[in-house]
Amino acid sequence: MDRVDFFDDLASHWDADEVADIDERLQRVVSLSRISEGESVLDVGTGTGILIPHLLGTLGPSGRIIAIDISSEMIEKAKAKRFPPNVRFLLASIENSSLPNEYFDRIFCNAVYPHFENKQRALSELKRLLRSGGTLIISHPIGRERVNSIHRESSSIVAEDRVPSAAKMRNILEEAGFERAYVIDEPEFYFAHALKPRANRI
Repeated sequence: MDRVDFFDDLASHWDADEVADIDERLQRVVSLSRISEGESVLDVGTGTGILIPHLLGTLGPSGRIIAIDISSEMIEKAKAKRFPPNVRFLLASIENSSLPNEYFDRIFCNAVYPHFENKQRALSELKRLLRSGGTLIISHPIGRERVNSIHRESSSIVAEDRVPSAAKMRNILEEAGFERAYVIDEPEFYFAHALKPRANRI
């Protein structure tokens, strides 16, 4: 079983398996991200689109969301929620997205970072897609330890997928060329935020 098959199999019960207060946690992710109305956002590993309603609530009708995932079953579940036309879905890996350069104001990687097969390449692609001064957000609303425990106890392809510590994540982001990285690493909430450097700074 590869990663696509793994997440296809999870799609039918993904939403039902979420923690009871997931909406509050996702709203905190969006609030901490300081989105502005009308921005262009990429939702990487959108799954069933659970982050999208929270993004739309801040972006408004003038904002744009492209939601990307490797699982066709996840995307079908998300499409069935009938989001407005300013939300578009793309079946692709972020490591080979073919999306245009410097297109997004903000990129969200919610509950997906450990699953990137080539994390260095993925981060390079995310940086390419961000506009100058744009923001990358990596979040795990149930917390690093719980995510890592779930993966560690799995006998599946995700068994070795881990969310890094705050210090390690800051180093990873800085080495990938992002700046002003900070990480919130609470027992039940994880949030990393970093900026693509502005071009032509003096």
